[in-house]
Amino acid sequence: MKFAGFTLALAGMFAGSALGQTPTVGGLVNNYSNTLPGVPNYGIAEGSIFSIYGTNLSSTTVVATLPLQTTLNGVSASVTVNGTTTSPLLYFVSSLQINAVLPSATPVGTGTITVTNSGGISAPFPITVVESGFGLLTTNYGTGPAQGFDASINPSDQSILFGFTEAANPGDILELWGTGLGPVANDATYVAVSNPVDVYIGGVYVKPQYAGRSGYVGLDQINVKVPTGLSGCYVSVVVQTGNFVSNFGTLPVAASGRVCTDPDNPLTASVLDQLGQTGSLDLGVLSVSQLNNPGIRVNGVVYDAGTIDKGLATFSKITSTQIKQGAFPASLYGYSSMGSCFVEFFTTTGDVSTSELTSGDVTLPVPFQFTYLNAGTAIDLNGPEGAIAMSPQTLNGVDSYITPAGAAFIPASGGAFTFSNGSGGPDVGAFTSPQIQPPAPVTWDTSSLSTVTRSNGLTVNWTGGEGAAFVEITGISFACLSGTCSGTSNYRAGYFTCRAPAAAGTFTVPPTVLLSLPPSSTITKDGVTVSAAILLLSNFAPLGSFTAPNLDVGVMAVDLTNLVFVTVN
Repeated sequence: MKFAGFTLALAGMFAGSALGQTPTVGGLVNNYSNTLPGVPNYGIAEGSIFSIYGTNLSSTTVVATLPLQTTLNGVSASVTVNGTTTSPLLYFVSSLQINAVLPSATPVGTGTITVTNSGGISAPFPITVVESGFGLLTTNYGTGPAQGFDASINPSDQSILFGFTEAANPGDILELWGTGLGPVANDATYVAVSNPVDVYIGGVYVKPQYAGRSGYVGLDQINVKVPTGLSGCYVSVVVQTGNFVSNFGTLPVAASGRVCTDPDNPLTASVLDQLGQTGSLDLGVLSVSQLNNPGIRVNGVVYDAGTIDKGLATFSKITSTQIKQGAFPASLYGYSSMGSCFVEFFTTTGDVSTSELTSGDVTLPVPFQFTYLNAGTAIDLNGPEGAIAMSPQTLNGVDSYITPAGAAFIPASGGAFTFSNGSGGPDVGAFTSPQIQPPAPVTWDTSSLSTVTRSNGLTVNWTGGEGAAFVEITGISFACLSGTCSGTSNYRAGYFTCRAPAAAGTFTVPPTVLLSLPPSSTITKDGVTVSAAILLLSNFAPLGSFTAPNLDVGVMAVDLTNLVFVTVN
C-alpha cells in the first residue's frame, strides 16, 4: 500500500490556522472504526492509530514523512495512564484533527491526553486505553465495504481493491486492513500480534493466516481465506479480539467469476455497467409496510398495542462513488447479503419513550446525502381500501412521499397495492406501478426473548409466511449516556439487521453482532417503566420492480413486521 494513499485514508484534510492559540481536545476515536464512547467496544488500543479531534491543534495541515516522529509542525501529544507517560508518533496534523499512533508501551486503563503546540498546552482530556480493539478500514469511515485486496487475483498488485466486479471467490486469500489488533514490542512493523484474533465472514469463523503489523507503524493487516458456501455483494466481515468486536464491513463474494450478485439486489450486472458509463443512476423505491405491536404489559395492563400501516415512496440520484461506499442499498434498509448481518450506531437526543418506540417512528439515520428527485405533488397508494394520497415530507433529512399518520389500509385478508403519480413531476415522469402483495403473516415464537444476553447470541424462530422471500431480524438497544434515564435523555444506540431465507424458519444472531450493542437502559415515563430495546421480525415478499420516465431503477418492497420489547444485557 503506497504511503501517500495510506495517509489519505487516515483522514480528510482540514485547512485553517491555529497560530498562537491554545489547543483544545474534544474527542478520541479509533482511526478506522470511529467507535464512539458509550458503545461497549470503545477504547484506544495499545499500538493503534487513533484520531484526536479538537480546535487549534496545528497552525497548518501537514502529513508526516517516514520515519514517524513524536513532533510534527511543532505539535506533540502526551498520554499519561497509571503514572506512565508516553508520546504518540504523529502521522498527520491539522487545525481540527491529529492522527497518531498510541505507543504499545502505554498501560491499559484510564488516563489523560494533552496536545502541545506554539500556543500552549491543552487541558487534559480523558483517554481509555485497552489492550486490543480493532477498527476495520472501510470506505465510509467505519461502515460499508471493507478495504483491502485479493491476493489470489494478483499478489503483486495491491491497487485492486474489492468491488462488485472484483469480487472474491471462496478459497481466495484476502488481505484486510485496519488498526488496533494489540501491542507489539517497540511498535515494530511486520510483526504478528500475540493475542488471539478471530475473523467472521458471513457469520462463518475463519482463522487468520496472519494477523499483525503491516509495513507501516500502527497499520494492521489480516490475511484470511474466504470460506466456502458464501456469495453476495454485502457479505459481512467482522474481527473479534477478546471481548472487543470491530466495526462491521462488507465483502463482495461470487461463487465463480468476479461479479457478485444478490437475488433481491437491483444492482444487476447491466445496472453496474450503466453506472460505470454514466457515473450515477436515478433510483425509485416504493414500499408498503405494517408494524404489529403487541404492547407492553405492566401490572396486568397492556400499553400502546396496535397496528401501524405505512406507505412510502422516495426518489433519488445516487452516484457511483456512493454505491462503492455502500450507500445503496445498505442505507435504505440496513442491507446485507442473505445470512449476513449489518451493524451500525447512532446518537439521539430526545424522546425514545414507550410512545415513540411503539409508534414505529424511531427512524435510523441515513449516512449519505442524496439528491432527491421530484415525482409530482403527490403519489397515490391504491389498495383494497381505496386510494390514499401520499404527500411530500422530510423525515430525518430524507425527502419522501408518506401516507398520513394513523392511516389503516392493509386489511387482515391482505390484498394488492399499486402506486401512481398522476401526470408526474419535473424529475420523474408519470407512472403506474405493477401490483405488489404482502406475504402471509409469520408466527414468531417470542416466548424466550424477554432477555437477550449478548454473549450467548440469539436464536429467532418463526413459522408460516407463505409468499415471503426473506425475513429481516432487527434489534435496537438504547443506552443513556449520563444521569437518570428519561424520555429526554441523550442516548447512544446500536442496531443490527440480519437477513435469512423465509423458508429457513430459524436464524441465530451471532454473539459478534450482539456484543456490538450497548446494554439497554430502562426508561420511566407516565408511570410506565420499560427497557429501551426492541426486536423486530419482518417478512418480505419478493422485491418487485417498476418503470417510470427518467428513472433508471425502480424497486418495490412490501413487508409485515412484528415487534417485541426486550432487555439487552
